[in-house]
Formats: sequence, C-alpha cells, structure tokens
Amino acid sequence: MTLRRGNLGGNLAEMAESFSSPELDRLFDEGRERTFSTGEHLITEGASTEYFYDILDGTVALARNGSDGRRQILAFLSARQFLGVASTARYPNLATALTPVTAISYSRSALERALNTTPGFASKFRIALTLILESSHDHIYTIGQRSAVERVASFLLYLRANQARFAAEGPREKSEHVELPMTRLDIADFLGVTIETVSRAFSYLKRRGIVSFTDSHSCELIKMDRIRELGGRDDFTQHRGA
Repeated sequence: MTLRRGNLGGNLAEMAESFSSPELDRLFDEGRERTFSTGEHLITEGASTEYFYDILDGTVALARNGSDGRRQILAFLSARQFLGVASTARYPNLATALTPVTAISYSRSALERALNTTPGFASKFRIALTLILESSHDHIYTIGQRSAVERVASFLLYLRANQARFAAEGPREKSEHVELPMTRLDIADFLGVTIETVSRAFSYLKRRGIVSFTDSHSCELIKMDRIRELGGRDDFTQHRGA
C-alpha cells in the first residue's frame, strides 16, 4: 500500500508535518505500510540496508547472533520507534516481530535526500536518533554490575519508561501497569542471564509483594520505591514521562 503524507500516520510523518520540500514529499510518496506476523523477521543479518521502518503498532526484538549460536537481544522496539536506520551497507542485526506488527517502510536513499535538503526535519530526526542512543545506554545500565533480581527490577523500570515515551498515541504519563509482550527467554537474552534465573527473579519479586501478575504478559508494579531501590536508580530518562 503506497501512502501519501496527508493520510500517513507514524512518528516520521509527525516530525515532518511543519516542513516542505520535493525530497520530503518523495520520501512519503514512496512509503509503504506493511504487516508482519508473530515470529516474522522485519530485517535479517546481512541483508542490504535499502529500507528502514517506522513502527506503528506491535513489539519487535532487535538481536544479534554470535557465531556460536548465542543470541543477545539489544532492544525491544514498539510504536513510534525507528528500525533499520544503519550506517552500513548491510544490516548487522536481526529484527523479529514478537507480536503482530504494523510498520511503514521507507527508502533509505529517499531519507538521505530529504535530510540533506530539509534542515528542520533533519534536526528533529537527529533528536529521534539521540533517543535511540539513550535507550541503548539504559540497556547497558540494566545489564551492568547488578544481581539477577536487580537486573529484572531495572528492566521493569526500563519497560515502564519506554512504554510511556513510545506509546502508540504519543508520549503519556508512566503507569504502574507494564506490558510484557516478550517471553521469559527473550528477557533472559536481553539481560544476559538464563531463563531459569529470570523466572526465579520474578518469583522473588512476586513473593515479596513487589509486583503482581495478571497474566504471563503483564504485571503491576506495586512497591515502586522497592523496585527503584533494587534497580539502583529513581527511574530512566526523565523526559520520557512523569
């Protein structure tokens, strides 16, 4: 489905709504909405970096696989986040839909032309890339010098902040309700521990009334002060919500 800027959703279109150039119009003229089923790859390691995605809905795991088969999940991406903006000719990572995903694909060459000719749009896009970098820093902190329970607590703060900053309808206030669309194995591969360690950490938090689970894919953060104490910080990036 080819899209025009006038009826186009997504974070990129919002960023560009105050700017105009032929190159920017061409970027959106070439945009195409795509859907991906759970388990389907949006990008694969080694594929040509011809396109990037503006995610509209769903959750994507960005990962890298070692030659020994071990996987490290680098990020969980959702609505209003970009995927595949690479500086290399081929993708170094693998991106897999953890839920049904809807995204708009854009030509990288069209993006480069729009950035080079539309300074205001380029400035906003750089800010978006800075947020991606800050999220990577959050991840490094999450898997740093911390015990398993502390990593899981920090991970819950990370999710809480990202789910507020990158909500489909736009940034919102943070909530004590946290969605967990990923599996326990996904969480383990994100935190650099085993799936058994993740399960024990969640059990510890549940037994002490720090969190409660409504089902396997969501939880309530009951004792925020205790979660912050275990996570080793007050919260993640403050501009992502209250």
